[in-house]
Amino acid sequence: MMLDRPLGQWLTNIRRPGGLGKDDARAERRARQLVAIDPDWNPRLLGWTVDWQRHYAGLQTLLEAGGTLEVVLPGVSYRGDDIGAWLRKQRAQWAQLNAEQQQQRLGALGVAPAPGPAAAKAPGRPSVGPARARRANPPAPGRLRAR
Repeated sequence: MMLDRPLGQWLTNIRRPGGLGKDDARAERRARQLVAIDPDWNPRLLGWTVDWQRHYAGLQTLLEAGGTLEVVLPGVSYRGDDIGAWLRKQRAQWAQLNAEQQQQRLGALGVAPAPGPAAAKAPGRPSVGPARARRANPPAPGRLRAR
């Protein structure tokens, strides 16, 4: 609420196609005014969702408050949004992000893509076979079963 008005609902309405009015000149003037207040006022026009924008702003706020990327793990929340889980997803799905905007914005915060399977594996080292992997990683007690 802002000045006893539901600001969030108003933003939702004006972000819709045609939400700035039917008069094209007035709609363009309103859009310029909104861009002057916040260039990112309508994330859909930038190529991402309001949800993505909210999580990004949360990450930015956490970092500006002195947090580091190393401590923003799943479970770290800002205003009810799990920023850590979102950050993990962004790193894992880096190639699907908009390179000109989303990747640049995250990169400016120090975020980089998650290392791929090839990058995580030491070069020239043979992969572990299934039997050795089972010995190295025994199943959790709840998963044990009689053989």
